[in-house]
Amino acid sequence: MDVSWPPRLGLGDQVRFEDRVWVVAGFAHGLVQLTDPLGDITCPAAAELALSTDFEVLERGSRVPPIRVLPATEEILDQARWWERHITEVISGVPTGSAPDAMPRAAYDPAVRSLSEREAAKAAELMAAGVVCASARTVRRRRQRYQAHGIDGLVDGRAVRQRTPGARQDPRVLETLLMLVSDDVRRGRTGSAEGYRQSVGRMLEALYGSGTVPLPSRSTFQRLVKAVQTQHGGALGITAVDENGFKLSRPGERVHIDTFELALPGHLARRSLRSVRVTVAVDELTRMICTLMVHPSHDGVDGPTLLARLCGPPAPLAERDDADEHGAVPLIMPESLVFDSLRIHRGREFLDACRAMGIRTERRRPTTKMAEERIASRLVSLFSAELTTLMGDPSHDDVSFIGWLQNRAEQWVRSVWQHQPQWGLQALGGHQHKTPSSAYEACVAKLGWTHLPLDRDAVRRLLPSVTRRVTERGVCVKGRRYFRVELASLRATGPVEVRFDPYDLRQVWVRTSGADAWLQVPATMDGLRHLSPRRRDRMSTGTTHRHLPHVPAQEPSALDSVRERLCYHAQLPVLRTPFLQQVLRLGDRIAVLNRTPTGGRQGLLITGPPRSGKTTALQELGRHFSNMAVDGLPAGPSVYLRLHPADSSRTALLRLGKLVGLPPCPRRASTSAVSEAVCEALIASEASLVLVDDAFPDASIPWKPGSVETLHFLADQVPALFVYAGPDREEDPFALSRGAGQARLTHVRPSPLPYGTDWERLVEDLDKDLRLQQHEPGSLVRLAPVLHDRTGGWAAALAHLVRSAAIDAILSGREEITERDFVSMTV
Repeated sequence: MDVSWPPRLGLGDQVRFEDRVWVVAGFAHGLVQLTDPLGDITCPAAAELALSTDFEVLERGSRVPPIRVLPATEEILDQARWWERHITEVISGVPTGSAPDAMPRAAYDPAVRSLSEREAAKAAELMAAGVVCASARTVRRRRQRYQAHGIDGLVDGRAVRQRTPGARQDPRVLETLLMLVSDDVRRGRTGSAEGYRQSVGRMLEALYGSGTVPLPSRSTFQRLVKAVQTQHGGALGITAVDENGFKLSRPGERVHIDTFELALPGHLARRSLRSVRVTVAVDELTRMICTLMVHPSHDGVDGPTLLARLCGPPAPLAERDDADEHGAVPLIMPESLVFDSLRIHRGREFLDACRAMGIRTERRRPTTKMAEERIASRLVSLFSAELTTLMGDPSHDDVSFIGWLQNRAEQWVRSVWQHQPQWGLQALGGHQHKTPSSAYEACVAKLGWTHLPLDRDAVRRLLPSVTRRVTERGVCVKGRRYFRVELASLRATGPVEVRFDPYDLRQVWVRTSGADAWLQVPATMDGLRHLSPRRRDRMSTGTTHRHLPHVPAQEPSALDSVRERLCYHAQLPVLRTPFLQQVLRLGDRIAVLNRTPTGGRQGLLITGPPRSGKTTALQELGRHFSNMAVDGLPAGPSVYLRLHPADSSRTALLRLGKLVGLPPCPRRASTSAVSEAVCEALIASEASLVLVDDAFPDASIPWKPGSVETLHFLADQVPALFVYAGPDREEDPFALSRGAGQARLTHVRPSPLPYGTDWERLVEDLDKDLRLQQHEPGSLVRLAPVLHDRTGGWAAALAHLVRSAAIDAILSGREEITERDFVSMTV
């Protein structure tokens, strides 16, 4: 078990690739040079090597493990590695360097021992071995430092404490001196301290003006030149200067994370999205983009997913639609993450994962905040300018639009940003590394190693997890459908665990069997829904989510428990009355007419007494429209709005706008401006049906016709069918509205059924749907005259009466319906 961070592939490593054993011989231009004992040479790309299924590091080359504290002596490093073996045994149960099949000792088994018990056991073991100052508290502190800082936290800071050369000097003096010394070392020549002092003075005067940057004294400058020549003049890698003086840096030593708002051009802006933000992770040394995520402004960044994208293998370009000749962005594993005010979801899991990997997290210092924010904001500004050149928007909804922006941003980073000259890269190590790609290649060539991604299973555990049921069309996650033939074997197993990357919806991973058995499932081309999940969630009274679905008839063996029978009989299938069939036919016809109207758009008005089936007709119309797409008919989402008696024109519009995903309007916005915004939101949502229930309040409440009149005016601007339902009134409520609105409403009113064949057919349908244990088939049909007399021929009252009688029969234990059940029951 190797917990050193970050994992690396270096010169001399023995690896397995394409069923052969190779030795790493070098790195150049993003390629890894591999040789074998027979003299064959292959040069795969680093990303290709990392994504290969048979790639494995068999043996490390002869080099010191990656320890970040360079000034420590070998004795101090050995002491830190000794503590690392004991601390990793406390954390995971198995010390570092153990065999892959090693089992934890009984006192350190995480499955049966708590963390405090393992710390106490290690303290007792060390005290028995003669180690002084090894109490449980000491073990706990070392374990916490190791999880926060890696093996650096185990090194005795008193032994390695020393002043960084030039820590008290102006960074501009250090940067200029470093450039001159590195250039002389590269050319094989040396210079005197006084010569360097004069050259540095002339360059600073030319760059910043006379007397702006003071030079240190001659003795101080002489000591500074000696320290630079000794520690940094011929160092491998790229040397940079920060606020603390010189430092030997490497890719991933500090990765800065920033979030900025993305300015969308006019032809890509959407009213349903308040704004779009971009979160970028930038390597401080090379200016490479480690990862990039596009998300709405109201959504924060998922912390574990951010870590998975930073540490996981890059997505293969062969599976991308926008693959180009520039190749993938190189993988840079972070040693330290620096962020300022980042809104992180699952923050505790993010910090725990960072500590387990040895990644440090810190707040940005004020001295570096401006420079790093300037780099990230420049990236966002350049990408915003790139979006202005794009024509059209191929997405259907907000989820697809965000995914489209994510793909375009990743492609732009590969093809433009990593080859774009960046400020601050020219003077690194005294060499002209103007672009992030050239700076990274120089680092890899000189350091002699490149980063390796984490194991796929470890990365997958960081991704969000949901539970989904596998159907014949696959699984659905975040509004997209994913399908693979191998999923057919999981349809009978019940809900399965699905993990996904919310910023890359091209594929998901479905758990098949076992702890780490996963199946990668790609997204289907037609799996995109026209309505975003967030907008569906906002439909608090949506016709497809808040109403009970149609429950098909089941065998009695499937309803053994009392709870199952109660739930079943509480939602018996809706009766297909002539009135309901008339509403469905009119809805289909008027909806088609409203798509391309030759005059004013038509509407549907349903009135009737209470318990006559008005709300049921609205619900069934919404379900009918949601199922039209199955038959190949174009149909958008349905919106269900129930008016409150105190709703004004403005409140009715605001509630309707909220249902279709419209952001909150400013308080000072006029009612006409709100109406225009709601109109555009309805058109953008492609809603085909707007159901307005309780459109006309009770006559005892003073009624203001403004809300209904405003909705009817809105209906004339939107290519959707508006259906109003309300109780009967002595006066036509639309007569109070100005204009000829009444003439464009088709009025439908339910009526009671006379006793006859139609009534007996309805009672027979209910009789067949009953699943009472003592129910005799046909017994309810014999009570058809009694039911007609009791309900007055109203189908909705009939359904309510039979449901109530069935529930009462189950609760009383009789499990059958008789005539006496209808005598005292209220309709």
